[in-house]
Amino acid sequence: MTAADDRNADCQVKWCDETGSHAVHRKYLASVNGGIRGSGLVGVNVAQRVQPHSSVCVELTITTPWASTAGYLFAAPYVPDIAAALVDAASRARDLDGARRRKDDQHPPTA
Repeated sequence: MTAADDRNADCQVKWCDETGSHAVHRKYLASVNGGIRGSGLVGVNVAQRVQPHSSVCVELTITTPWASTAGYLFAAPYVPDIAAALVDAASRARDLDGARRRKDDQHPPTA
């Protein structure tokens, strides 16, 4: 097999989207915009290191315009707690932002 052929060769792991040589098997599930200009994307994947007895994990990747992509693997049993913490943080952030906006509406800046 030539180097070009190896680079394009499908992975033997049926659910893996990667081709060629790779250190992590990865199934891409979603890319979500961070919602703030320039914040980049959060990727959600199923991933497994290419090592004997490695568990299948959930991977979050962070891509920004000014930095290289960072990825974090989480053991599947812990992900529901992480998801619940993110939902709680989002709810609190909305509440705090709403309170700030209401306060700003009541007391507009003076010239």
